[in-house]
Amino acid sequence: MKVSKISILLYFLKLRFSRMFSSHRVSRPMKKNWSKILSSSQFYREILKSNRKFPIMNKALFMENFDSINTVGLKKEEVLNLAFESEKTRDFSPSINNISIGLSSGTSGNRGIFLTSKKEQAIWVGAILDRVIGFSFRRRKIAFFLRANNNLYEAAKTGLLSFTFFDLKTPIEQHIKILKELKADILVGQPSVLVAIAKNYQSEKIKPTFDKIISVAEVLEDDHKEFLRSIFNCPINQVYQCTEGFLAYTCKHGQLHLNEDWLEIEKKYLDSEKTRFHPVITDYLRSSQPIVRYELNDILHEGTTCSCGARSTVIRKIEGRSDDVFRFFQNEKEVIIYPDFIRRTIILASGKITNYTATLTDERTICMYLEVEETSELPAVFKVVKFEIQRMLSEFGVDDIDIVKIDKKQDPMTKFTRIKNEYSKSI
Repeated sequence: MKVSKISILLYFLKLRFSRMFSSHRVSRPMKKNWSKILSSSQFYREILKSNRKFPIMNKALFMENFDSINTVGLKKEEVLNLAFESEKTRDFSPSINNISIGLSSGTSGNRGIFLTSKKEQAIWVGAILDRVIGFSFRRRKIAFFLRANNNLYEAAKTGLLSFTFFDLKTPIEQHIKILKELKADILVGQPSVLVAIAKNYQSEKIKPTFDKIISVAEVLEDDHKEFLRSIFNCPINQVYQCTEGFLAYTCKHGQLHLNEDWLEIEKKYLDSEKTRFHPVITDYLRSSQPIVRYELNDILHEGTTCSCGARSTVIRKIEGRSDDVFRFFQNEKEVIIYPDFIRRTIILASGKITNYTATLTDERTICMYLEVEETSELPAVFKVVKFEIQRMLSEFGVDDIDIVKIDKKQDPMTKFTRIKNEYSKSI
């Protein structure tokens, strides 16, 4: 059963209207309809009956109550079995009772499932057409490089849009010839993959055909964004999307806006200056799998009002996940170092660095991976970076941290994370 093109057009027009006239708030009719949806969820029906406040949800709690939260009668075991089978066979078309199943890559430590009905697929496609791809009567080809295909992406195919899925299990180099011959108009992928494609285009002197690059799945670092722009010579847009939904898009002025015409965002501030916060989201369009007061562990920085005209909240920066904040104990006191401090220290240490990662592997060790313009300069650059990181940590009162140089190759099937805390996840 395919998604109705009329439904897609209808939701495209609805969402275009709401973006233009009520981009910063959820409408009353939407809230009223959402209350009816919640009554179909056993978990939330009990809360509604007792007039209790909705609890703050996270991935572990959500998965624990999956069977009673979803409104379509699916059981976690059967859904996971189908999702794992799809991962093994690389056939992502099967569904259960016309409900498509997706599996998150589990960067926060727990596997996540997302369910989408035909109606939700139509809404998603309408939203992506309005805010990401852009509507056009011109036929366009879209190439997307992702860990897994999904019926959600297949639903976006129309007479004016054709999608080609490139499986990341296949080496990027093998895809380049097909991508070149495809002459795609839009390229979609995670930043680490987009950079690998750009390097291939650069080395093989391939002339890009893209009108737009869309970054998904990972944090788009500023240096990666500039490199992609220099190679592809077109706008580099970012989509902030996760298992929990399509959260934000890049406007025509290059700013990342939250979709507050269907999302209600509570801000859980992480510091006294109120510069960083976790978003606690309620999605008024999700029906098969209600998302209610769901706290993400992404660290967001709020920006100023955008001149594009949309009044929705601007996200100036996605700093990373709270799981990857570095935590040290010095004199029986916990010291927190946010990813931004580490990023800035490394970037300012040397202009010769082209790529890097920093991973906390135990309570006193940071493993560093560095790429530089000239391989022969790596030892000297690492020495400077090591000194600067230790100096920065010392300013926070953290001493005797060992900085170790490692060699590491990025696995395209995993999300690229520049600043990572593996120690806190293992204890």
